[in-house]
Amino acid sequence: MNSRERSQAAMRRQMPDRITVVAVIDTSYAAACYGVPVSACFLDPQLHARALLSCLERHPEIDGLSINIGIAPEVVRTRVQISDGWLITTLDGTVWHVPLNDIGTPVQHDISSFEDERLQTLDIMRPFVVETLRHIPPEVLLRYNISVGLTGPFSQVAFLMGVQRVLTAIIDQPEELKSAIARRTPFAITWAEQVAAMGAPSVWIGEGIASGSLISASHYASFALPSEQQVARRLRELGVPSVLHICGKADNLLDEMVRSGADCFEIDWQVDLSAAKVRLGSRVSLKGNLHTSKLAQGAPAEVYEDARCAIQAAGPGGGFILSSGCALGRDTPAANVAAMVQAAMEFGVY
Repeated sequence: MNSRERSQAAMRRQMPDRITVVAVIDTSYAAACYGVPVSACFLDPQLHARALLSCLERHPEIDGLSINIGIAPEVVRTRVQISDGWLITTLDGTVWHVPLNDIGTPVQHDISSFEDERLQTLDIMRPFVVETLRHIPPEVLLRYNISVGLTGPFSQVAFLMGVQRVLTAIIDQPEELKSAIARRTPFAITWAEQVAAMGAPSVWIGEGIASGSLISASHYASFALPSEQQVARRLRELGVPSVLHICGKADNLLDEMVRSGADCFEIDWQVDLSAAKVRLGSRVSLKGNLHTSKLAQGAPAEVYEDARCAIQAAGPGGGFILSSGCALGRDTPAANVAAMVQAAMEFGVY
C-alpha cells in the first residue's frame, strides 16, 4: 500500500497494512520546514504548496498532511504593514491581523446583519485552498493523503460575522442564523465538488467553531449538523473520504457527529481516545490525538510513548489514523514527527 491507499483504507474503517500516520501538518509547521515566515505561507498559496512539499521531502515516511485556509491575493482589498506584521482587509470587509510569523486572525467584522447580501455572494476562504491544491503535483496526490481543507458552513458564518456574533445568535436569533448557514451550504458543496475534481485524496471539513467547548450537543445538532450532513453526503457521492474536524472538547458531541455521515473524526487532545473508540466502535474512523503542546515541547521519547498508547487505545480493529490533536505548531521539532512514525512502524503493523 502507498500512503494514500493506507489512509483511505483507515478512513473507510478497513484494515491497512499498518497504522496510518497523518499529523496535522499545515501552514505553520510547513513554513518552518521550508524556512520562511508563517505569514508568507498564509498569504501566498503557491508558497504554501512549496512549503507542504518540503515537509514530504523531510518526512517521506508520513502518510499525508493538510491544506488549511489562508488569504489569497485575489480576495484582498487592502494590505497595511504594521510593526508586527499586517492588517489585511478582505472583500467582505473583515480585517485580519497577520503577525509576521504566525497565521492570521480576524479582528474586525463588517457584516453585522443576517440580511447582508455578502453572506450569499462572497466566497473568501475557498480561493486560497484551491490555489494551493493546484500547485501540488498530481503524482503527490496519487501517493499521499493530502487532506484538503473545506470550512464548514457554520464556521463560514463565524468567519464572516465573528464568533461572538454567531454564538449570541444561537440564543437571540436562531432562525436567522440557520438561514445564514443554509445560504453558505451551497458554497461548501461547490468547494467540495471543485477540489474533488482536482484530485483531492480526502477533504477535511473544518468546524472549529462548533466545538463542544463552545456549544451544547443540542445546539450542534440544530445549527452545524444539517449542513455537515449535506457536505459529507456530496463527498460520498463523489467518492472522496471526508474528515470532520472539531476543535477542543467533543465528548458531548460524538453521538451527534456520527449523524454527519463523515468517514472520519479528527479529534483534539481533550477527547479521551480510548473512550471514544469504545463509544463509537466501528461506526466511524478516528484520527488523533496527540497533544500539540507536547509535540512542540516534549522529547521524542515522550512523543513515542504517547503514540504507542494512542495506537494501543484506538488501533485494534482498524479505522484509526495516528495524528496530532490539532495543527502542529511552528516550533515542533522534526524529531517528534519522526517519533510518531517510529511508533507506528513498531506497534501499528496489523
